[in-house]
Parts: sequence; structure tokens; C-alpha cells
Amino acid sequence: MSRRPIHSFFLTAIVVFFIALTSCSSTKNLKEGQYLLRKNTIQLKTNKGVTRRGELKENLESLVVQKTNTRTLLGLVPLKLWLYNLRYEKYQKDTTNFQIKSRTVEAPVVFDSLLMERTVMNFKSYLFNSGYFYPVIKDTFIFRKKKAYVTYKVETGINYLINDVFLDVDDSVVKETLLRSMNESLLKKGREFSMSLVDDERSRMTNLLKDAGYFRFTQENIINVRIDTFDKRLLRDDYNPFETIINTLALQNQKQRNPTLDVTVFVRKVSDSNSYKKFYLNRVNIYPDFISRDDIRDSSMFEKRYKDARFRYHDYYIREKVLYNNIFFEKGNMSRQSDYDNTINRLNDLGVFNSVRIFQSIDTTQLHTDSGFINSTVLLSPSNKYDFSTNFEISNGTTYTAGSAIAFTFRDKNFLKGANLLSVSLRGGLETNYDQFYDGNFLKKFRLFTRSAGVNASLNLPKFLAPFNGLFKDKNVPRTIFSAGTNILERVSFFTATNTTAAFTYNWRETATRTWEFSPVFISNFQLPVVTDSFKKRLDSVEFLRKLYTPTFIEGENFNFVFSNQLVKKGRSYTYAKLGVEEAGLLMSAIDKIAHPNVNYAQYVKFDFDVRRYINRLKSQVATRIYGGIGIPYGRSAALPYVKQYFSGGPYSIRGWRIRTLGPGTFYDPGVDNKEARDTLFIDRTGDIKLEGNAEYRFDIVQLFYGVVKMKGALFVDGGNIWYAKANSDFPGGEFRLNRFYRDLAVSTGAGLRFDLAGFFIFRLDAAFPLKKPYGSNSGWVTDQIDILNGYWRRDNVVLNIGIGYPF
Repeated sequence: MSRRPIHSFFLTAIVVFFIALTSCSSTKNLKEGQYLLRKNTIQLKTNKGVTRRGELKENLESLVVQKTNTRTLLGLVPLKLWLYNLRYEKYQKDTTNFQIKSRTVEAPVVFDSLLMERTVMNFKSYLFNSGYFYPVIKDTFIFRKKKAYVTYKVETGINYLINDVFLDVDDSVVKETLLRSMNESLLKKGREFSMSLVDDERSRMTNLLKDAGYFRFTQENIINVRIDTFDKRLLRDDYNPFETIINTLALQNQKQRNPTLDVTVFVRKVSDSNSYKKFYLNRVNIYPDFISRDDIRDSSMFEKRYKDARFRYHDYYIREKVLYNNIFFEKGNMSRQSDYDNTINRLNDLGVFNSVRIFQSIDTTQLHTDSGFINSTVLLSPSNKYDFSTNFEISNGTTYTAGSAIAFTFRDKNFLKGANLLSVSLRGGLETNYDQFYDGNFLKKFRLFTRSAGVNASLNLPKFLAPFNGLFKDKNVPRTIFSAGTNILERVSFFTATNTTAAFTYNWRETATRTWEFSPVFISNFQLPVVTDSFKKRLDSVEFLRKLYTPTFIEGENFNFVFSNQLVKKGRSYTYAKLGVEEAGLLMSAIDKIAHPNVNYAQYVKFDFDVRRYINRLKSQVATRIYGGIGIPYGRSAALPYVKQYFSGGPYSIRGWRIRTLGPGTFYDPGVDNKEARDTLFIDRTGDIKLEGNAEYRFDIVQLFYGVVKMKGALFVDGGNIWYAKANSDFPGGEFRLNRFYRDLAVSTGAGLRFDLAGFFIFRLDAAFPLKKPYGSNSGWVTDQIDILNGYWRRDNVVLNIGIGYPF
């Protein structure tokens, strides 16, 4: 008998035995008439697409009142229940046992039919609020071998679409203000109706009026909504709170694909006579180092005035001009909710306060018939000015598998009393590569890859400097950043490189979802002070590599745009996109024509993109990414500088290949997989063009110690490659050609584990293997060669990736 069938037989036998053992023991302590809840099944029938159907089903699953016992090993084994039953008598007597409280073990979940009724009520309430007014829900259960199996059959029906929206307001000025904004209303014609949509519209209207000066207007002034079908015989008035009123829902023909309804919103002054009064700003008092309420009357505090604001200090902690430029309360201006929100955000973003609080009250000494005035008090609690940290890290990066580093960082968060962040860091580390071909045990396969050291400093100013000072004051958080540093990298057995950098950068947030970054100037000076004889021979024999590693001075500018609605979506599915463009050499070319400096400078243009989509579910996430870029050398540059080249492979890229071993194009060096040649082989595949895509399904496995430690799993597919922009005789097949680039794509797949420690540290272990090799026969596909149970195949094909954090 071959090794493969034997392995398969034993593996199957072990799994079957373990499942049978835990299955028998899971019900042994149940009393007569008790049944273990084995499974809840939701059979959902709806007209929604696959994505929306999955979201609906997961939301319904979260509303099931009685959940089954936790199961591990792909949902097959109730391990926690099995452990509980091992010491059943003890846990029955000691219900406060630490293992029970920490959910290390679980008592058997005994089926309760009454909880099914509560689940059905939860379903109906959720579907009703989602716009499904006539769902059909049937719940059934069966008993089998002391176990209960519950099924919920849910037919959502078709949810209503919004037809017309009407406003019923008892004040003509307020009504006109709301009508002018209806093009921004969330209740748009043709949109699917839901009560959450109505709640969001209620908030929008309230914020709109508060931003128009109606300081005392609240959501309580929007007292009611009436939802009306076209069958007027069934219309009735029912004045209930806004959230719960559905006055009339006619029994329309269920065969009608999209029944519609009208929405009427009622706005009233109610009991507050100031609800429809406009307010203006009056006095502004600011306490930059607030301690307690006693500060309001503390005569020992000294006072300073800047324009129309009053500052009261214990200690002159921060210059008043810095605060004034980030506070949007100006005497005589209309009260606006956006000014309040922007002030909170800007003061928090300064990074020098532990807390920011603002209290606004009506000035009773200046009440007028048609308008009023507001006094604003800003209370700020300072954070520690200095921060010094020493960190030892186990890390993973784009050019190595695993490493350790020690870093010393000093930060002055209020440099020169201007809320300027000064940061200086010293760092040194060792980095290793995992070489599965190297003989020895697991630890010996981690071989020294690089030694590194560096010093970096930055100064972050909470404003724009000339020529852009004064721009974007109202809505954005402008930053001017100066940075500089020197880093040394020793690639063991090859070379030692130094890279000295400096940059001048503007950063600002346009909206809650859009951020911009512009560096009008950056410089980088790449040098190779040490080159080994073996690597020099390699450079001498390959002209392209010699040009690639030539010491180079880079001067240029770049522009980046980032879109992310993660915070806006508040835990729901979200999108991230980053676009960037970079140019180098244009200014140096002009200087060269005038002064003729003896400098080897680079000339190139780069375009980069990174687009991601995260689909969140209750206990899982689907993450997808497509990213890449193109660098075009021009003028005196035959290739992109080494520090600007693209590469592929590794724990944050195509995980079926080791770092920098893939590409370019269909080029392949058999020495990569030859353990005898690897000690002298320089593996550093780079290119001018990159295109990669990733898809990863992430799911929860088990939580331990009150959820402090979470183990998660992942299944993933990666694909892509790098290319040269032009043909290169030293790397045949490495150039990009549009009519064949899809054939050059490498594809790998695999699975992994993630250990999430309280959300602060994520250790990742991925194992991947190739599905398609761009340099192989049969169009590169190697799926017919996959043999997971074969140790020799695993050694030659499975790549282990160790990472810190998620790959994207």
C-alpha cells in the first residue's frame, strides 16, 4: 500500500473517532425530557441578491435567542462542552468557576421552545424595521437522539419603495429651510424604505437646522411620521412617537413587484418656545489647562485675551493663537453645529489634550424676541508634554520574514508651546528569512538576512506654512510636516547601503472620507559604500543590475489621495482606495543645465494605486484588494532607482512565493529552488511595473479568556507579478506586453491562522502554495501536481509566511 492511502486512512479514522467520542459525551448528562440544542437553521427566501441575502441571514442569526454550544475544528467538535462534561459534577456545584466565567468550558444548551417564540418576535421586529411589512415566519423543531434541531423558514416578501416625501411644519421659515435641503434627503424616491433610514433622516434634519442657527432645536421637535399607501380607505391617524409609527399599510396586490408608499414628516415647536429662534455667538472663554470646576472662580489664574476670546491659565501651557486658530466660535457669528463639531475635532487632533469639552448656554442677559445669544466655554485637560519609549519588537516587513528590533523614541507633543509634534527615533534590528531548503530544525531555517540601523526625526506643525497658510481653515485639519533621516541596511554577503532622506509635506483632510497629501519636495540619496567581491562580479556581469544599484540622488515631488469610509460605515462593509503620483528629476534637470553639478540624479514618473473592499459579517469578513503601479524612467535614467523598484512575493504579497523571488514576467532562475546554490545566489527580483490582486475570507474560530485572545482563520488566493517596462536580455521574458500579461500572472492559494491579542497585537501564520507558475508549461497551471499528503511535495511547494498584522 502506498504512503498516501495510509496517511489518508489514519487521518480519517482519527477525525471520525474524535467526533464520535465528543458526540456521545455531549448528551450523557441530560435528564429525561431534556434535549441538547444541536442546530439552528434559517431557511431564507427573499428577492435580494447574494450579498444582501448573506447580510440579511447573518443579521437574523444574531437575533436567535438560544444559541448552540460553540464548536471548533471546522464547526464539528463541541470542545468546550466536552471539557465541561469531563467535570460535570464540579461545575454544577461551582457555577462561578473561573473556567465557566472565562468561557473556557460551556454547559450544555438545553432546548427551550419558549425561546423560539422570542426569536420569531425578534425576526418580525427586525424585518418590519427593514421595510418588510408582511414577512412569513414558520418555526419547527425535531428531536433525534437526545438532540433538538430547530428550523426557521423566513419569507421576507418584498419591501416597500419610497414614492413621495412631504413636510408638515408649523413654521414657514423652518419649512423653507428644510425644503431647500430635500435634494440631500436620505428618503429619496425609489429607495427601499426602512425605519433605520427614517432615523438617519431625522438626525440629518436636526443637524441641518442646528447648523442654520436653531440652537435649541432637537430631534424631539420631529414628533411624528406617517407612512401612507395609496388605498385611502385604510388611512387612519395615529399620533405615536416618530420611531414606531406606521399609520397605514394597505394590503396591496402581493404580485406587484415593488409596492410604494408616501412619507409625511411632522415638525412642531412643542414645549420649548426657543425651538424656532436663531442664536448667535457671544462670549468665548477658554481654559487651556483646566483642572476642576473651581477654575471658573479661581482668582489666582492669569488671564490673556486674543481678539474676542478670553483665555485663563494656571500655567502658560500653550500659546493662545494656536488654540484660537483651531476654534470656530467667533463673536457675532450665527451658532452652527458644524462649528461645534469642527472645534471638537480640531482640538483633539492637536494631540496635546487628554480631553476636550465644550459647554454652550443661552446668555440670559441678552434675550431678544427673534434671536438669542450663546456663551461658549472650552475646557481642555493637557496631556503629558514629553513621551519617551523603548520598544523591543518582533516584526515582519516587506523585505524579510521575521526580525527583531529595538527602538528608542522621544516625542515632544507641544514643542515651542505651539502644539507642534517633535519626534526623534533611533532604531536597530536584525532580520531573517525563512529558508525551507536549508537543513536543520525549524529555528535553524531562519537565516540572517539583514542588519539595519537608523535615526529619523520629524516636526509636525498643526497648520499650513506659506504659500498655503490660511487655506482650508473651516473644514480640514491642515498639517505641515518636515522629516529627515539616515538609514543603513546591510544585506549579508552582498552589500551595505545607506539612504539619507528628507521631505517637506502638506497633509489635510478634505472630508471624513477623503485625505490628501502633497510633498512639493523630497530628496533621497542612495549610496553603496560596501560591496562584496561576489556581488561586484554579479553587477559586472549584468549591466541592468549595475545600473539598478548605481548610487543615485533623487529629488522630486509626489501627490497622494486616500479615500476611506471605514469610520463613516461604523463597522459595516467599507471601501479603501489610495492613488498616488510621483515625479523625480525635473528640477535637477533644470539645475543641471545652469550649474552642471557632478551628481548622478534619477529621472522617472511613477503612478500607484491600491483599492480594497471589506465586506463585514457577524463572524466573518471577505477582504479583497487590487494594487500595483508603473514607474517610467526617462532622460538620463535607464531604470528606476533601487529604492523605488517594485517587487513581489512574501507575507504581504503573493504568499506562494518567498520575498523578491517572483518575476519579472516569465523569467525564472532554477537556482532559487536549489539549496546548494542558494548561499551564493542573489535573489532580488524587481521591476518597473506591478499588478497584484488578493482575496481573503476571514472567519472566527474560538475566543479565550473573556475574548482577550481570539483565534481566527483565513482562506486566501493571491495573484499577480512584476515586469520591466522594456525588454532586458539579462532577464528574458521579463518585459510587460499587453497581449500576454495575463499569461504571466502567478497564482497561489493557502490558509492561515491569526491570533488577535486584545486588538493590539496580531500574530499571523500563513501557508501557501502555487496554483499557476508563469514560467511553467501547460500555461503555467500546476493544479494537477498538488499532493498535500506528500511530504516531498510540501517541502518543495508550501511556503510558510509569518507576519505581524493582517496582509491588507
